[in-house]
Amino acid sequence: MSNRGNILNMSYLNEPVLNIIVVGFHHKKGCQVEHCYPEFVPGKPSELPILWRYLPALALPDGSHNYLSDTIFFNLPDPTDPTRTVYGISCFRQIPVEQVTQKTEDMTRSSVQKSVCVICRAPLFGRLAVKMELVVRAWFMQGNFSETTLLEDAYKHLNSCPVQIDQTLEGLSVLKLVENWRHKALLLFKLLLLGRKVLIYGSPSGQLSTALLSLISLFPRCLEFGLSRSANVTV
Repeated sequence: MSNRGNILNMSYLNEPVLNIIVVGFHHKKGCQVEHCYPEFVPGKPSELPILWRYLPALALPDGSHNYLSDTIFFNLPDPTDPTRTVYGISCFRQIPVEQVTQKTEDMTRSSVQKSVCVICRAPLFGRLAVKMELVVRAWFMQGNFSETTLLEDAYKHLNSCPVQIDQTLEGLSVLKLVENWRHKALLLFKLLLLGRKVLIYGSPSGQLSTALLSLISLFPRCLEFGLSRSANVTV
């Protein structure tokens, strides 16, 4: 199953996770990559492909500091084939700086904000989000962000056994979509059928991401097989 161009034609996917990336907020530089495993450039754990230059802003969107934790879903171009898509799950948390045992010079604010992103080859948003939220919580409890062994172990664990493509629907609820959006859910569904461009914004990002994926799941097999080129769209 090493042919990434055909992964969504298969029932099972081996080694679904490409990278685990840590994004932090610097008080002068803004959002920036702090660690990537496995490394793209040996010896430079903060280097990412140019096609992923917007990843820090996607992982820590505006307004995320208003929440103690959140989960954000996003898409990126595949660095080996820009016409195809890889999928990102970002688990954001912030804690008081007093809870950090190994402080660095850039920790000048009252809280520390970081996101841990999982980049995967299939849209396993809900499934991976549940697993990574637990990992990120444990990593923050360590209080030492320079120690990334826990994240590297998570990468190996997530790739230790195949996953089913049908697991892309885990964590989504059409019922919640209808309860929260009511008649607007039907309106959005019709607009998508008509191929209209729609801008949707809201906060927190995690709830909005889940709602949009639930909306897409109303189209048969669209979530599993229809997003492979979603990062290669000109608006």
